[in-house]
Amino acid sequence: MGIDTVDVEKNGDEEKTGSYSGGDYEIVGSEATTGAEDGGRTGAENLLSQNPDINVVYTINEPAAYGAYQAFKAAGKTDMIIVSVDGGCEGVSQVKDGFIGATAQQYPVKMAELGVQAIFDLVDSGTTPEVTAGLDFFDTGVALVTDDSQPGVESIDTTAAAEICWG
Repeated sequence: MGIDTVDVEKNGDEEKTGSYSGGDYEIVGSEATTGAEDGGRTGAENLLSQNPDINVVYTINEPAAYGAYQAFKAAGKTDMIIVSVDGGCEGVSQVKDGFIGATAQQYPVKMAELGVQAIFDLVDSGTTPEVTAGLDFFDTGVALVTDDSQPGVESIDTTAAAEICWG
């Protein structure tokens, strides 16, 4: 959402309430899920106990997202937006089925290829890869997967994502 952190070295150090270009927000909290379905469910249950009006959740991966979905469904919340990251075939299917609103599809084979090439180049010639302009990391690509595209946000639908998913 473009919310600045107070201390970039500290995880979860964003201002908990405020406004951004899309409106007002309140960050209820964060929960460790270990990237697992049961962790996502427990984490979502904990957050719901702090604030039953939660309407957007971002998770570390699709198993945690599906666990969060189960918690919200059990609580009778049907107006949730759950977004995640990874973009494996299971996650793409979860977007298609409506459990997750969107996921950021990564490409692990491309990441591995570029990583091996970077190691080779470093050993062979002492060169390191250039970071992507304006970023502080080497961009290996990602696509937002959703069947509910929004104006001004580049994305692909689940049909296109299913053709290039992994796992």
